[in-house]
Amino acid sequence: MLDGRDIDVQATGVRARGGFRYLQPQGDEPWLGILAGISTNDGGQAWRYFPENLMGKALVDYLSGAIKAGQASDATLVYGGNPHLFPYPHNEGQFQVYVPLKNATFAFQPDWPALTGLNIDLNFINNGLWMRADKAMLGNVTASNLDAVIPDYAQEKLLIDADIKGPGKEVGPYFNTTPLKESLGAALDSLQLDGDVSARLHLNIPLDGEMTTAKGDVRLQNNSLFIKPLDTTLQNLSGNFSFVNGDLNSQTLSATWFNQPLNLNFSTREGEKAFLVDVGMNANWQPSRTGLLPKAVSEALSGSVPWDGKVAIELPYHGNASYKVDINGDLKNVSSRLPSPVSKPAGEPLPVKINVAGGLSSFDLTGSIGAKNHINSRWLLNHKLTLDRAILTTDSKGHSPLPDQPGIELNLPPMDGAQWLALFENGAANEVSSSVLFPPRIVLRTPSLALAGQQWNNVSLMSQPVAGGSQVEAQGREINATLTMRDNAPWLANVRYLYFNPASASGQNATENVAPQTATRLDFHGWPDLQLRCAECWLWGQKYGRIDGDVAIKGDTLTLSNGLVDTGFGRLTTNGVWVNAPSGVRTSLKGRLHGNKMDAFADFFGVSTPVKDSPFDIDYDLHWRAPPWSPDVASLNGIIKSHLGKGQFTDLSTGHAGQLLRLLSVDALLRKLRFDFSDTFSEGFYFDSINSTAWIKDGVLHTDDTLVDGLEADIAMKGSVDLVRRQLDLQAVVAPEISATVGVAAAFAVNPIVGAAVFAASKVLGPLWNKVSILRYRITGPIDQPQINEVLRQARSNKKQ
Repeated sequence: MLDGRDIDVQATGVRARGGFRYLQPQGDEPWLGILAGISTNDGGQAWRYFPENLMGKALVDYLSGAIKAGQASDATLVYGGNPHLFPYPHNEGQFQVYVPLKNATFAFQPDWPALTGLNIDLNFINNGLWMRADKAMLGNVTASNLDAVIPDYAQEKLLIDADIKGPGKEVGPYFNTTPLKESLGAALDSLQLDGDVSARLHLNIPLDGEMTTAKGDVRLQNNSLFIKPLDTTLQNLSGNFSFVNGDLNSQTLSATWFNQPLNLNFSTREGEKAFLVDVGMNANWQPSRTGLLPKAVSEALSGSVPWDGKVAIELPYHGNASYKVDINGDLKNVSSRLPSPVSKPAGEPLPVKINVAGGLSSFDLTGSIGAKNHINSRWLLNHKLTLDRAILTTDSKGHSPLPDQPGIELNLPPMDGAQWLALFENGAANEVSSSVLFPPRIVLRTPSLALAGQQWNNVSLMSQPVAGGSQVEAQGREINATLTMRDNAPWLANVRYLYFNPASASGQNATENVAPQTATRLDFHGWPDLQLRCAECWLWGQKYGRIDGDVAIKGDTLTLSNGLVDTGFGRLTTNGVWVNAPSGVRTSLKGRLHGNKMDAFADFFGVSTPVKDSPFDIDYDLHWRAPPWSPDVASLNGIIKSHLGKGQFTDLSTGHAGQLLRLLSVDALLRKLRFDFSDTFSEGFYFDSINSTAWIKDGVLHTDDTLVDGLEADIAMKGSVDLVRRQLDLQAVVAPEISATVGVAAAFAVNPIVGAAVFAASKVLGPLWNKVSILRYRITGPIDQPQINEVLRQARSNKKQ
């Protein structure tokens, strides 16, 4: 027997005090008993004292690398048994070292992060090691009830169990610092949790360097899940899932996606060449509540869409990720009050299919709504989600090929453009998500577009960027035009052909819909300056030929310069100002109208005139207190100067010219002359010129120098016409070879046609010139029923008036 008591041993990093007894009976097994207390101020020095011949090299090597630091003041060593049978796998003896290690640093695997600041109890019992800690930090995640066990040194396995709780976003980064980076770490990088997560973790760590197995169960309660490959986030995620390394499997989880409830499940697995993620979804959504649609669109929708979807993600170990998404639904319960072609009553089945396939840089999205509506698109995953190109067809059997260049092509059925414009004015285009970029080139084709009171046929609209701005090109049966929207210069509207006749589309009320509303004051702010160049324009069924004009905006003032209407038979130039201020509205127009032949100019507009072969030249300067399209006669002021060259008067009852003459009561005057001189009235009348100056003040037209220089006689008119009250106060004089010094006012000739027609009465007097020198008439009363009285008939022999 060998016996030792009160032995106190101190060495590097450790101190032991106790006793032992060794027995070696003759003919019997030896027996060793040890009882000692141990303390250490540096657990990292423990490797020096592990009995490798008793504990085995693998365990000694493991513990030497695992225990990095720590202190213990009341560790206990108990040993009793045959030393030759150590480590007593069948409990033939007792070996126990209990070490309550404080503030320890423990690296349970060389390539796993060490646990620091750890209070852990190490309990060496026979051929195994049991470790327990109430709390440990796995990175920034808290582990509680941590148990680490090596049940049998010979098996060389470390089993760790712990309850995990902490921020979900910290779980993935922790496993990315472990050998599970390519499996579980990759899974958690693709499916990123946020919010507090609780889980039960089990690790099976071989001590011989083989792959560690991690498995556990995770409980989610109102977490968020960011699905990185799809760049989308699920909110309010609740439920359970389990994992074995990178293989994750969930039960049915509940979540909120795009403000709508969603049921989903997911699974991941480590394939031979790639890490695979599968997600299943089903929901019943109300489109108006998704938050994806502008308010004006959402308000026009009601009902819900049941749908289900499948997502398959493939993350190769070497290469780029890819994924596929398949969604199926039915719009049967949805009603849409949006304009055609997206209007729809509830109860009408309308299946929807969406398919997505892509990778980390782009994806292709195809889909169908019903049997004939198909979309094909390509999206780029840049800093912002970018639609690269797309094509939509509404009457096709399948998907059309993508456009050759970036842009959107929309092939739509007949549309009501006015309804769509009203929707856009209500903000439908202003609330598109700022996180999505759309291509600047857009092409729209439709067989019929109802807009501005007219039906436009075979329409093609293309918008695309150009140097210094953007451009919209419109082609169709009624239009061929280009609008260039320049960034730092006036916009340019180059119209090669335009046929605008709203009355032909919807009848009498069409023009009412086109005319601006005088009750609503237009706001010029935000309007661009514009240069209009129209080579061939038809307006309201009438050909006008060339129309040009430059419009400039400054505050509440619109200025027109270089205005031109050139029919080829007459040329109108104009400049003007439209002041549209809250304090008042004012319009001013100034310009010139001239041509080579009055009758050719009138015939171009389908108007008959009694004036033939006469060149005309009219200068005007007019203004009134109302919008341009609605002159206010009471506030009309200005000057009109007219000149007609050599010509002839023919039939005085001709068409619209007769109406103009009636306005001046010339027709009534001529009827009286016809009655008085019926034998000569039907003859024509030639003239060398007609000149007139008329001025308008507050709606009353005045003239005192209108003169017809006739071949056989001169005719002059003076006086006024109250255009507001429609009352006449005129004097007309007919005389052969009237002196140029006679200052008789001409009739209120608003234009040369009317002024010229006035003197036609003198032609009927040709046979009387040898008897009469002057005829004078007074014209009064309303314009519609004038009263004409002869006030003077002076014989040839009388030389004085």
